[in-house]
Amino acid sequence: MKQFLLSAALFAATVAPVVADDLPQTKPDPSLSPQDVVSIQIEALRNNDTPYENRGIEVTFNFASPANKRMTGPIERFAAMVRNPIYAPMINHRTAKYGKLMIEGEFASIDVILISEDGAYVGYRFTLSRQHGNQYEGSWMTDAVVPFEVMSL
Repeated sequence: MKQFLLSAALFAATVAPVVADDLPQTKPDPSLSPQDVVSIQIEALRNNDTPYENRGIEVTFNFASPANKRMTGPIERFAAMVRNPIYAPMINHRTAKYGKLMIEGEFASIDVILISEDGAYVGYRFTLSRQHGNQYEGSWMTDAVVPFEVMSL
């Protein structure tokens, strides 16, 4: 796994937190930007069991692209994957800082650094694509989430 040295300036931008009970959307919609999609997923996982058990994982799975779901689904398998040591720090994390959103045509990526529930810094690169030719026409959805080591802030 590659190690990335991240500067505080890269992650200076933060997104206003969304309250888990009041997520603006819980399913893909063409009106949502890639930043919106990632923010909704991150906030849902921060409050994973609000208002019911594993709602955050469910919302996150809703935003997984059809290609992603073919590799990680069904929801029970996806939930087990999110709970493994690689992705578990996302659940009930303390805070999130977002890097610069990069959009190239129909593809986007954004890095997110979290402070986990136990105080560790962990990084994840979200890659997304705008959907075409399926029921999610025009919506941004997550294709992959790749962890990276955070060396410093």
